[in-house]
Amino acid sequence: MESTGIVTVFFLLGFILLANARFSKDSGCGVTKGCFSDCRSWDGCTYLITWVQTSTGVDFTIKGSLMSSIDQYIAVGFSSDKKMGDDSVTECVMTNGNTFNVVNSFNVDDDGNEMTTNPATGLSAISGSYTNGILECSFKRDNTTTDPQIYSLLTDWYLFWAIGDMEDSEKEEHEDWGISTKVVDLQTYEDVGELGKPKVKAHGCLTIIAWVGFCSIGVVLARYYKPMWVSKKLFGAAIWIQVHRALMIAAALFNLIAVIVIFHGEFEIYGSSFQNAHPVLGMIVTVVSVLNCIGGFLRPGPKHKFRPIFNWSHLIMGLLSYILGVFTIGIGLSIDDAHVPFDVIYVLVAFVVYQISFEVMLEFIDRTGKRKQAQTGSYDTKMNSIGESKTNLDENEKKAQEPEKKEQDQYCGKLKTYLLFIHIGIITAFTLSIMIVLAAY
Repeated sequence: MESTGIVTVFFLLGFILLANARFSKDSGCGVTKGCFSDCRSWDGCTYLITWVQTSTGVDFTIKGSLMSSIDQYIAVGFSSDKKMGDDSVTECVMTNGNTFNVVNSFNVDDDGNEMTTNPATGLSAISGSYTNGILECSFKRDNTTTDPQIYSLLTDWYLFWAIGDMEDSEKEEHEDWGISTKVVDLQTYEDVGELGKPKVKAHGCLTIIAWVGFCSIGVVLARYYKPMWVSKKLFGAAIWIQVHRALMIAAALFNLIAVIVIFHGEFEIYGSSFQNAHPVLGMIVTVVSVLNCIGGFLRPGPKHKFRPIFNWSHLIMGLLSYILGVFTIGIGLSIDDAHVPFDVIYVLVAFVVYQISFEVMLEFIDRTGKRKQAQTGSYDTKMNSIGESKTNLDENEKKAQEPEKKEQDQYCGKLKTYLLFIHIGIITAFTLSIMIVLAAY
């Protein structure tokens, strides 16, 4: 298990180096101009829409972080509610990385968009640039027009933003989007944030409970606590295996629910190819963990010919789901829709380092105990080597050895029991810490 933790640490450290490029928030937001953005104090923005009122219209600037210079669009929408459909949209279209145009369109329903009768109506002063992955478009839009699909800017609206690819001069479905937390008065200079996505938060919390919480305790029980409490049973089986099963089934179940929640939320990821690996890895983790739980109930007997195959396959699948589970959480925390400070990644790394350290300590305790047991048995071996039967050893000598061995076993057993409860407390603290940060922002 130590090596698996080390691999996970390297994955997470590599992930930290692959953080998305962002840009700083405009200092005039809420003072000299209105703003709608996903800007965060700890790591900047991936999009920013600003506006300044003029006598006949509103001067807009739309700024967004793109992953490539291929033909793309970035848009601002105006809606009477928080749902897509019946929305006025103005988008900046970039082609060839150096040509920019601004047009009007209309969302006819939640997944359909069409150009207005005259897409250029009410638009002027258009300019654009694309530098270091940042697309920026500026334009003026008149307060009112004669086209009913181009909404009046004198009315308060929820603001939408969206970004997506262009294909053969046609807009593809947006790859990322956001909604303002409230209706916006474009005649004032408000600083408005993005509405949170509860299903994303629920998805993240469920997976954190599964892999940081349940699994981190379950793997330790299976690896280091098999010899413990051998005289006691839980529902007819060893305590360690019953608790291990319960924790790993709970982890797989929580992870499965998390996947269902996020699919029901129609979650999409817009980001680096590294971040786009999140759903793929998540599905691998889900399938492997569920199959491993099912396989656990089919475990053959200790002397069955297939038992070694089961042991290895169960171990490999368990390690794979655990490593990928934690790694996938790390990727998920970096996705913009998670809305968490990037520093939470360091908390996740600290958890991995702790898990490694704890398992190394238990490994040392186990090996020390085995070494002492071997030393205790060395007298018997020596006696046998000179031709005496083990059954003929001095009974007084045996009785003298037994209390010492029993005392050592009790000491190791009590120590490992205390350490297990401490481990549960620390893992609970890590789990709650990451969840609280995820839920709070």
